[in-house]
Amino acid sequence: MSIRARVILVLAGALVLTTILAACSSRPTTVQIVETTKAQNKLDNAQATRQAVIDSGGDPDATIQVQISDDSTAGKANEERAAKATAEAEAGIVAEGVGSSELAQGAAFDVEVPEGPALTGVIEVDIPSRGAEGVVFDPAIIKIVVGSTVKWGHDRRSASSSTSDPGQAEEWDSGAFNKGPFDKEDPSFEYTFTVEGCFTYKSLFSGDTATGAVCVVAE
Repeated sequence: MSIRARVILVLAGALVLTTILAACSSRPTTVQIVETTKAQNKLDNAQATRQAVIDSGGDPDATIQVQISDDSTAGKANEERAAKATAEAEAGIVAEGVGSSELAQGAAFDVEVPEGPALTGVIEVDIPSRGAEGVVFDPAIIKIVVGSTVKWGHDRRSASSSTSDPGQAEEWDSGAFNKGPFDKEDPSFEYTFTVEGCFTYKSLFSGDTATGAVCVVAE
């Protein structure tokens, strides 16, 4: 074989090798392929779930309500607590109102009014889940000026509620609210207080044991 033929073969081989290396470097890695597949599977599952809800006549954008069953441990605890509060209210056991001579009935526990000035406007209360501590209201007790609004909210998929204990001068119930799979904004519930006094409340959903209180005072 002539020297010229050999040179041509070497150059051709180098060109082929360069082409192969360039093609390999532009291909996605195994990790990239796996991550892309996972992301696509999630999108496909979410779309399939949404379509299934639509096919069954439901609203895919509706908030999912997850209420605890009456025979569960949390359900029994909530039932006992509500029964106790109702019995105390019927027996005339009252909690002294704050900033007023009136009495607020039905409080489920004694409330120590926070020190410092009362908050006004829209006061936010978060409902986070804190591991072993469980779901809590943060802050658990707030002091607000009469006419102010409390806004409860959280960013969890599991439902919670803000539900006043029965027999009080202020009564409210948010029902279950949670962040749905297609919600862009965190769910929330607002209530404006117009009566002075300390009012206790709890969450009734998803096994929550959170309790809280709102103390309403005059300006």
